[in-house]
Amino acid sequence: MRGKRHISEYLSLAFSIEYIIVTHRESREIIYYKAIGNLEPDLLDSFRNSIQFEILILPKEPESIEQATLDGKYLITRSGKMIWITLILNKLPTLFTREVLKFFCEIFENQFNKEIDGFYSDFNGEVSIFTAKSNSRQSVETILQDVFHLYLTLPYKMGTIKDKRLTSNTRKVLKFTEDLTLKAGNKLLFERLSNNLSDCFKISNQEIADIIFELVQKEILIPNSSS
Repeated sequence: MRGKRHISEYLSLAFSIEYIIVTHRESREIIYYKAIGNLEPDLLDSFRNSIQFEILILPKEPESIEQATLDGKYLITRSGKMIWITLILNKLPTLFTREVLKFFCEIFENQFNKEIDGFYSDFNGEVSIFTAKSNSRQSVETILQDVFHLYLTLPYKMGTIKDKRLTSNTRKVLKFTEDLTLKAGNKLLFERLSNNLSDCFKISNQEIADIIFELVQKEILIPNSSS
């Protein structure tokens, strides 16, 4: 998908996601969720209650989509054959959001078809089956990282620029980034970096996104999951 879309759209989407939730259609129970950033139990409970009491309108036909708001957040839900997958966002979903959600829904339902189909009859409603290690397929976490680029929501630390070929524009941005990162003690978020670069350099958001992605790909900026 990356070749068809600009990296700035992946950056924007990663920054906007707060929850990714998988709900079993038959039982209306949450069978998997991932919180991006700080966990908000009240928001998750509000979503769960809205599903259980059918306050939230969910898509009825497979492959259809519904959008809604909940507690000041934006929701977009896509229906699979046996599940709903919902993104809770801090800004309005775009056409690109729909495309990525479609892609993830298809992958998740295909990879975990057996577990979803026999979730109650064969697996006793045990949600850990979706996070269990397997030699035959990717983990949910890996799929999420690949599809939504969630590593962009992590703090980052500086790698090395030794033997790395960079444009003059990238080098200017890198020097600013190094100073900013040093002040933040390797706990600066990509989103804050992007905002600071936008304020200080006369370059477009797309160029900023390209530079950040280039620095990540070359391991000059390294997502720091241990922070």
